[in-house]
Amino acid sequence: MKNFNGASRSVKIIMRISLIYAFTSILFINLLQASSANGQTGLDRKINLELKNVSLKVAFKEIEHKTGVSFVYVNSAITENRVTVSDRQKTARKILESLLQKNSLIMIEENGLVMIKSKPQMRKIAKPGSIVGYIKDKENDKTLPYATVVLKGANRKFITDVNGYFIIDNVPVGKAVLAVNYIGYSPSEYTVSIEDGKITNVELKISGLNNEMKGITINGIRRGEAVALSSMRNADNIKYVLSEEQIERFPDATVGEAMQRVPGIAMDYSYGLPRNIIIRGLDQSMGSVTLNGNRLPSTSTSSREIDLNGILSSTVEAIEVNKTLTPDMDADGTSGSVNIISKTPKQGQEQLQVKGSFGHNFLLDKQNIDGSITYGKRNNKWAYLAGVNYSKSFRGEDRVQKDYDTYEINGQEKVLLSNLELEGSDLRRENLGLQAELDFFPTEKSQIYLRGSFNKFYELQTRGTKSYSIGDYTDINHVTGVNIGSSGSPRNYNRDLTSFSLGYKTDFNNWKANVDFTYSTGLYDQPLYFDGYFSNTGLSAALDVSNPRAPQFDFGNVDANNAANYKTNYYTNRHQIAHDKDGQASANLQRTFDLSEKNKLMVKFGGRYKYKEDDHTRDYYQYTLKTGTLSLSNFLGNYEREKYFDGNYNLSGAIADGYLVEEYYQNNKSLFVDNTTYIRQNTDPDTYNGSETLAAGYGMGKLTLNKFDIIGGLRYERTGFNYNGNIVNFDNTGNYLSTNKVNTKSSFAGFFPSLNLKYALDSRTNFRAAVTRSLSRPGYYDLVPWQEVEPRRKRMKIGNPNLDQATSTNVDFLFEHYLKSLGLISGGVFYKNIENYIFESIYTQVGGQFNGYQVTQTVNGANAHVYGYEIAWQQQLTFLPGFLNGFGIYGNFTQIQSKFTVPGIVSERTVRLPSMRPKVGNASLSYEKYGFSGRISVNFYDTFISELAEVQANDLMEKGRVQLDFSASQKISKKFSIFMGISNINNAQIILDYGDGRPNDHKYYSSWANLGFKYTPFQ
Repeated sequence: MKNFNGASRSVKIIMRISLIYAFTSILFINLLQASSANGQTGLDRKINLELKNVSLKVAFKEIEHKTGVSFVYVNSAITENRVTVSDRQKTARKILESLLQKNSLIMIEENGLVMIKSKPQMRKIAKPGSIVGYIKDKENDKTLPYATVVLKGANRKFITDVNGYFIIDNVPVGKAVLAVNYIGYSPSEYTVSIEDGKITNVELKISGLNNEMKGITINGIRRGEAVALSSMRNADNIKYVLSEEQIERFPDATVGEAMQRVPGIAMDYSYGLPRNIIIRGLDQSMGSVTLNGNRLPSTSTSSREIDLNGILSSTVEAIEVNKTLTPDMDADGTSGSVNIISKTPKQGQEQLQVKGSFGHNFLLDKQNIDGSITYGKRNNKWAYLAGVNYSKSFRGEDRVQKDYDTYEINGQEKVLLSNLELEGSDLRRENLGLQAELDFFPTEKSQIYLRGSFNKFYELQTRGTKSYSIGDYTDINHVTGVNIGSSGSPRNYNRDLTSFSLGYKTDFNNWKANVDFTYSTGLYDQPLYFDGYFSNTGLSAALDVSNPRAPQFDFGNVDANNAANYKTNYYTNRHQIAHDKDGQASANLQRTFDLSEKNKLMVKFGGRYKYKEDDHTRDYYQYTLKTGTLSLSNFLGNYEREKYFDGNYNLSGAIADGYLVEEYYQNNKSLFVDNTTYIRQNTDPDTYNGSETLAAGYGMGKLTLNKFDIIGGLRYERTGFNYNGNIVNFDNTGNYLSTNKVNTKSSFAGFFPSLNLKYALDSRTNFRAAVTRSLSRPGYYDLVPWQEVEPRRKRMKIGNPNLDQATSTNVDFLFEHYLKSLGLISGGVFYKNIENYIFESIYTQVGGQFNGYQVTQTVNGANAHVYGYEIAWQQQLTFLPGFLNGFGIYGNFTQIQSKFTVPGIVSERTVRLPSMRPKVGNASLSYEKYGFSGRISVNFYDTFISELAEVQANDLMEKGRVQLDFSASQKISKKFSIFMGISNINNAQIILDYGDGRPNDHKYYSSWANLGFKYTPFQ
């Protein structure tokens, strides 16, 4: 054991200090304990304290002196504040507490000592801020809709809206890095400073991939393609988008014409122009057309359809074709939903666009004109836009229609031509489009908007008709009892759409909300229809059917155009009007939750209520002369088409002027008597009025798991309707008996779940899948309880208020890859199982009061199945050298099959759905460089069933059609360009044959062209 005395000197010193410290500490503790009671007693002693403008240290010393309490200061600087005290007979504690409170100090009492220290400061927690802003093109300062903005670090992704606007809430204070991605543009990153609880406004400008695209800049049509492709890539559902610039690249004056360029879409034509949309083989009655998300009212007489000829393409900013639905969309979209987006003012821009063009219709040899002017501007708080669009065009149609009957020749029955009708139509169309928007932005995150639009579509038809009705055949090439009917029937149409919307959008406490109130009306009005029909009867002729599409009559020495031989004893006119009025309100609320760095959940819910009134009045009048007849010689018109139907006929001479016949009737009403049976039969069954209500609500969510998006939810819709109609009765000889008014009230409802999946293999490649439920409502007229009974002919037509809505289960798969050079390669398959398919049925009544009658009625049928695939490819060939890299290709193709079992008079049969084109496609070769943009385009569809009959031989089949168009534009300067277009270069016609090959209907249009300019000074 070591001897302690041998320890080092330093150790000895430490040992001694330790003993002294321990002894002193014990003594001090004992003294504190002994004085504990004294401390408490001292502070509670009443004292007098009079001090003026002294330091706290002096005040504390005075209290120490009067109470014997000792003060200890953590920081002597806290005692330098100046104080004034005037207290008498108060406890020292009260005086001390007052001094401490006024100087943000506290005391801690411990065993006779009072420790004075500053109040602890609450640590301020920084509130997160927000980022609001726009993504813009660096070269032209235009906003870029549907851009992808990623908040790096948090890996939160946002998509800009149609105006390139975005909001990011809950951003931590400090530096935030935003990554911006847009098709055709260079990926870019920006650093933004976020302050405590404040909103940071930004404008992020990105540049096009000029280097990679070999000098081809992103503007004009290229920018439009970038906008459309970005919207499609970032969408939660399967859809196709046409931007304003893309629409302009084709010679398409109306929305209907523009729609035929979309994959999977065909159009139903009216006088050579697309009118009603057919998506994936299903007609417009099985889908919907909306304006800014609100369903548009009808401009038809009895259905829910909208004539898309009535909306000029120059009035819209974009068109979306939604092929799958999400719960926040109306459920009536079995075929799909077309959403027209109106033009809006752009942030930081003054907009002015002036367009004008002149054209020519080669069938009528008449000129067309159209023009538009749009101006808009946005300031800090206010924005506005107004536009006027006008078009006056002439269209023509040469129509040859053939019907057949059974004739006996030499003891053999043969199906032969029974009627040939030549109908020439000259159409003058006028379109007027007015639009306006006024916006107010109370904050950076909110908007109040007022929008209005008016689209007037007026059409005046001047028609000349010759019809040849065959009484009998003496042999295959000779006919007798031929009656020639001649008429000139001017008629006009007004199809007007009006819409007003008031809405509010806001972002608050991480919630997004919007409300919208919309009132809209659709009008179909035909105030003018004067039909003077004259007959030349009892003729014989040689018949040449060597060209079955253009049979020829030879009347020998008889002048078939001698007006004196045409007589009539009656006159017909009519006025038809339908008015569809909608008032609707909708609201939506949305919030996104960040689950982790790469996972998030968006929840959204809302609803819609709509009240609709629809009425239709069809006034048909026929007036019969009391005695005698009228001669066509007194009512000759000047309608003529010498080279009718490509020169096969001369439709001139002996054609009445309907205006003259109307004038004669108005001046000589006493000579006529009403044909009550005709009037009531053609007026009462088609006249109705009623109302509908729609109540809908939904809830949905979007779960993002890194690259995988799951969008699902449930929607409920209930439609109630109340309609008034007429039952019209006739006696056994066909004469009118009575009209009885009837009413029906009913409703249909259902739940419509949907699931959309999207997996982003990379930033430009998506795999999509969807399973959705949707509905199709019956047309207004189909629900009306009308009835028309003709005992003499043993036939009846009836409405069906017991109709149910058709519902469908839809399955879709799609692959899409977006090319850097503004292109797309996509392919997908789809399947629809439609329950309670709605169709017009012709059947024979068995049993009951009308046993044996032929009944025509719209009914719910068995399930219909639609399936097919669609592919699309568009690409700018920028990999080619030099001049060649300006070429581009655009093509899409859809093949569809369908299956539906219908009852027939002879037997049940399985057919394809009416109106379904089994093959539809587009192909286009373009060149865009050096300010020039041109393309030659082909639109085509395959033969399809136009109308079902009792037996297959009488089905009407529309033959396949191919239309060739050309369009081009050239920039003269940055602000001024010229353009041209030629439509239907190849004179594509519409031809209908019966199921067994007999020619039925043939329509001929020729071509039309235009040349114009565009001026945009604020580029």
